[in-house]
Amino acid sequence: MPAEIDYEAFKRFERDGYSSVAEGYASKTAVVSGQANDAILDAVCAGAGTRLLDVACGPGVLSAAAVARGADVVGVDFAPNMLVVAKSACPQGEFKAADAEELPFEDGRFDAVVCALGVLHFPNPERAIAEVFRVLRPGGRYGFTCWRPPASNPFFQLILGSIQAHGTMEVGLPAGPPLFRFGEAAECERVLREAGFVEIEVTEHQLVWPFASPEEVVRIVPTATARLGSLLALQTDDRRRAIERAIVLGAAAHRTQEGVRIPSVVVLATGRKP
Repeated sequence: MPAEIDYEAFKRFERDGYSSVAEGYASKTAVVSGQANDAILDAVCAGAGTRLLDVACGPGVLSAAAVARGADVVGVDFAPNMLVVAKSACPQGEFKAADAEELPFEDGRFDAVVCALGVLHFPNPERAIAEVFRVLRPGGRYGFTCWRPPASNPFFQLILGSIQAHGTMEVGLPAGPPLFRFGEAAECERVLREAGFVEIEVTEHQLVWPFASPEEVVRIVPTATARLGSLLALQTDDRRRAIERAIVLGAAAHRTQEGVRIPSVVVLATGRKP
């Protein structure tokens, strides 16, 4: 990891931040990311009897989708309130507090491992992917999603572009790995290959963030995301108001008859353990 990243400070921020927004994340961000759940589960061949591990399971939306297919699901997350929400959303699953970089399972236990938008939150993603490789059985499959960068992702272009234009990204948050590192196919392929995976594929999937109005965007985003919400909350009052005006104006360009619909894109990277 880069020397300027304080590993433990970043991990505390992620754990505490996502625990604090667990319910908001479940009602908005997980609903959006869940639009790719079928693609993830198809990619790892999840079905009846599949022993499946959901890493950074969050509020359990992907776990519940796997259970609906008949999979035997274990979910892990290190944010306490996420686990509370997950257990309520997916009572048929087994959920444990665990660090993705130190999975508490024996070698070869699972047929499939999935991770929806989790890899970008790990201080040492290579270590987390190595742990996935370890707990997969030979022939088992791994699939994870990450956001595409803002240039190819209208939702993040709107939010981060408004912050950069009218505020500052330097608000004292703990430094972490690049947020969109795994939004590029070449990087996903490289890291999976180096971890030992074969039959690697990376595909893009279109998602939509739904809002009732442009104004709802600035109300919802701080309650549904940890880092974006903090970036907004820690601006000066004048800067925050300017950012919010820019977000509302930009969101209005995505108004439809059903409300505001802002496009977004994830990559899905998959591989098989030989």
